[in-house]
Amino acid sequence: MNKLRLLLSVIFLSSSMAIFSQALNEAGEAFNAGISAAKAKNYDAAIEAYKNCINLCEQIGDEGANLKIQAESQIPGAFYNNGLALYKTRQFDNAIKSFSDAADHATNVNDSGTKGKANNYIARVYNSKGSALYKEKDYDNALIAFDKAIEADGSYFKAYYSKGLVYNKQKNTAEFKAAMDKVIELGSATDNTVKAAKTTVFRSFRTEAGKALQAGNFNKSVENIELALTYDAGDAQIFYFATIAYNGLSQWQKALDSGEKALEFEQNSKSEVYYNLGKAYEGLGDNGQACSAYKNVTDGPNLAVAQHKINTELKCN
Repeated sequence: MNKLRLLLSVIFLSSSMAIFSQALNEAGEAFNAGISAAKAKNYDAAIEAYKNCINLCEQIGDEGANLKIQAESQIPGAFYNNGLALYKTRQFDNAIKSFSDAADHATNVNDSGTKGKANNYIARVYNSKGSALYKEKDYDNALIAFDKAIEADGSYFKAYYSKGLVYNKQKNTAEFKAAMDKVIELGSATDNTVKAAKTTVFRSFRTEAGKALQAGNFNKSVENIELALTYDAGDAQIFYFATIAYNGLSQWQKALDSGEKALEFEQNSKSEVYYNLGKAYEGLGDNGQACSAYKNVTDGPNLAVAQHKINTELKCN
């Protein structure tokens, strides 16, 4: 009887070992299948293979623990690479899901590197999605996408730039300025997006300064000019606007200073600048300099007025 029991125990043990060995082999085969699929860039198949390996390892128990850990460590990268492939083909929503899965699985295995890269790409994809909506003039949904980009990665300043463009289209000056200021705050001064943000804000306030001039609102024009010049060193147009605005406010010296800067920047006709310099000199009571300025008006809509100043009003030599 004892011999029979011993024989049955040996048979059972041998059978269990055979089953265990088979399960371990299947788990190993599943892991290798995942590696092969990942190399072939078939990431969906790779992920399924790794998950199959994990399930088999859990059935095996302690002996499958090491292989399970290896399989789990491969999944974040597979989801991440799948996200990249989807992003390249502009499948934005699927790419976002894949990157989100990558970040979640990376958290589970303490893979901070993959988690950080995945979140960064989530921000990029949302920004690209928002940009596509922006081009379609779907501004409300574009803003939602840009906000999700920022939620994924608060340091991704390109999303703030994109938001700024939307607000500029919507004539929301306060939000436009706030978004572009955030770009400048977060980015490097040498970054092209930061440079673009500064230029965009400068040009926007320069345009508003011109509109204020047309409306005869010289104070508002000066306000916009001063704001614009906090983002850029200036150009001929904005200093020309400043010359007109300061003349309109009878701030003659400021008009002269702006006019001189406008002359430095202007590469084409300088007649309109000289005409406004003439007005500033007149305001200061310096008729000699006013005459010199008016004589440099050689074309443009104020040529006849300048000639009248020279020949009749000031009687310049």
